[in-house]
Amino acid sequence: MASILDTLIPLGIYLGIWAAIFLIGVLIKADRFGVILKPYYFMLKTAAFNSWMERLGTKWRRGWLVFFDVGAAMGIGLSALALYAFIRGLIALFVRSPQATPTALIIPLPGLTISWEIFPYIILAIAVLLIPHEVAHGIASVLDRVPIKSSGVFVAVFLPGGFVEIDEEDLAKKPNRTKLRVFAAGSFTNVVSWFLVFLIASSIFLPSPSGVLVTSLVDGGGAQQAGVPQWSVITAVNGTSVSSVTDLSGIMSRVSPGQTVDVRLSNGLDRVVVTKMDTLNQSRAILGIITANYFASRLPVSPITGFQMFSAFNWMILILFNVAIVNMLPLFPFDGDRYFTTILNMLGVKNTKWPRIIASVISLGLLLMSLALSFLLFGTIFLGR
Repeated sequence: MASILDTLIPLGIYLGIWAAIFLIGVLIKADRFGVILKPYYFMLKTAAFNSWMERLGTKWRRGWLVFFDVGAAMGIGLSALALYAFIRGLIALFVRSPQATPTALIIPLPGLTISWEIFPYIILAIAVLLIPHEVAHGIASVLDRVPIKSSGVFVAVFLPGGFVEIDEEDLAKKPNRTKLRVFAAGSFTNVVSWFLVFLIASSIFLPSPSGVLVTSLVDGGGAQQAGVPQWSVITAVNGTSVSSVTDLSGIMSRVSPGQTVDVRLSNGLDRVVVTKMDTLNQSRAILGIITANYFASRLPVSPITGFQMFSAFNWMILILFNVAIVNMLPLFPFDGDRYFTTILNMLGVKNTKWPRIIASVISLGLLLMSLALSFLLFGTIFLGR
């Protein structure tokens, strides 16, 4: 009961604040300032972003044209990669291959679909995903003089982002090359962003873990009683070097409940921990800690700051690439559907209705079957629980 309240109380407080902001916005008639308020989202529309994107597109026009032409060409590869990844993953799940990984959704409802601890990292990653994605659509549009009708920012309950609304009627009259640029712009920009984030993370952190980080302590556990500090780094147990959580698990598998173990920390201190019995497996000894692999930073930061930075980068890398390729699936209403339709037009297909329906059914089927098998094998649907 307590754990349910721990989840629902913060959620109720957040939703209460959300409702208060909504009511205040209605009372002061926030729409006068370009703010659109709905019970499920707040949106700010402004012409400032339109002119900014137009200036940005005009300033480096040649460079942008090359950038988005590359994106238009890579759109085919991204769509093919998305289909290949889902088919391969589905086969691995079906045959229960050791390489099978869960297919999961990321829906930012803290305490329900994700934990509160990782909520800030996911929100940051989603913002890094959505804002450049929409700006890219806008710049790709103005390059060929497709008007931007509106732009702005929004918060949909827990989900922040940006949006660009272009003149669809004008875009429909443009050459196919323009359409391919616009439709592939968002995902291609996300892939480029993923590559840049990966390079930055690789330059900051060592490629392999060099210890086990104690992210939290179990109340009354052996580690807490022995004085192991939270955010300390375990580098050895009983004289055996520990570089990862896997190493620690291997050592602890040979220890019986009630035995003492010598835990060496990265600061050179030792702690003698009396292990306790795992309530889920009485033959298993536990230290009473929650852990994560520790990737040392090349920057002079503390383990907790390094962990927070690493987590932020890790979620950005995960979300940027995966959402980019999923968005290029030929599935309505994703960008991949419109990209696929344009390709059909270029191939001389006049009636694109049925090819689009078939492609959407196949793509949706792959997605749903992957989620269903993932749930059956791993018992998970939401990533971040």
